[in-house]
Amino acid sequence: MKKRFIGRLEYFGSLLFDLERKEYIPFDKDATSILFNISNFKDIDEIYYRYFSNKFNYLSYKSFIQLAQYLGIINDDYSLNVEFLVNEELELLNEYKILSAPLKVYFALTYSCPLRCKHCFSNSGDIEDSLKKNELSFEKIKEILKELKELGVYYISFGGGEPFDKDNFIQILKYSNDLNLVVFISTSLITFDKYYQEIIDNNIKIKEFKISIDAVSSRDYLNIKGRSYFDKLKNNLKLLKMYKEFNNEVSIRFHFVLNKLNYNDLPAFLNFAEQYEADKLSFSPIFITGRATKDLALSNEILKKIDTVINNMKERTRIEIEFFNVPLEVGKTGLYTGFGCGCGKTVCYISPYGDVLPSGMFINYKEKFSYGNLKNSSFKQIWLNTYLKEINNISEYDTRCKECEYFDNCRGGCRFRSFNEFNSLIYKDPTCYIKK
Repeated sequence: MKKRFIGRLEYFGSLLFDLERKEYIPFDKDATSILFNISNFKDIDEIYYRYFSNKFNYLSYKSFIQLAQYLGIINDDYSLNVEFLVNEELELLNEYKILSAPLKVYFALTYSCPLRCKHCFSNSGDIEDSLKKNELSFEKIKEILKELKELGVYYISFGGGEPFDKDNFIQILKYSNDLNLVVFISTSLITFDKYYQEIIDNNIKIKEFKISIDAVSSRDYLNIKGRSYFDKLKNNLKLLKMYKEFNNEVSIRFHFVLNKLNYNDLPAFLNFAEQYEADKLSFSPIFITGRATKDLALSNEILKKIDTVINNMKERTRIEIEFFNVPLEVGKTGLYTGFGCGCGKTVCYISPYGDVLPSGMFINYKEKFSYGNLKNSSFKQIWLNTYLKEINNISEYDTRCKECEYFDNCRGGCRFRSFNEFNSLIYKDPTCYIKK
């Protein structure tokens, strides 16, 4: 009988993925040990008195059993509803405090794109045939996705460029669904209408559409995005609303990269999101890399004001709003405390050409930060060597950060911004306005 949960052994205990609810659940070492013992024999009182009576009281133990039963992890007959993956590298993971695999992979399928956004970190647009030929093939992409599933990676975010410009994209989505992967798509939505019916016909389920919007008028859209597709975007947003009727589990996220050209339009962005019934609204300050130029950057004083405006917006809307600013609020579960920026630790990026990087922002520093290439190595081999890389071995931090109350979670903020600005992974994120 197929198990509901897939378990990954980790340095902190284990990570269970719920195939029904499509979410990860972390457990510490004691909880993981209880689950393993239950899988061997089902007399829960004997398990307690043999292994755990000197660690915690019986009431706490029984409460955990009841919680696990409520979640469906332990069946009523005390059999285990978890299939644990084999992990032969646990000693290495324990020593270096790294996950057996990321929680989520951002997979850029192509740098082809119908737009020319001024803030594009990857310089996406028209690409030469020679570069197109160097992209990962459909068969190779399937091979990578299959391996990710075998490693217990269930969150896959497809992007680009424009993922809908990738040959066989619908087949890639269908294959991902067949593997029971949870699919996110980052898209401009400009060519969505060409594939809408095919998505419906193939019963393709998407967890989240993250729509790159950045402007809510035709003039501003053309100025920022480089092409006059604003009316097409609005029409395709209506199609997306129809898709939501087909798949009511999908979440629609409107994303805005904030820069000198649009940061004053925050209330208009919220109105637009409400008009088109978005579920989430997210903002990130522009990264000065790729096509983005320094004259578009926002000062720390402006970022502080934006933070205040966004917090006020949160109080007057049903839409979930996120602002990806500093301090980073990650690691709050305790199990991930100390990671700071999750790039290369809980998430990673695969380029259209097979390079594995901490994040897509590092694509312009590929020679220094690439973990390896999937054309000549497996993902598992590449990931297990990430502990050797400088970005995963930062031991010194900016003194201003170490004195900060947010340090345990934030760890200095975005490491790319630090490197891009100061050519160092140690300095604090330059967009942080807490410490001067």
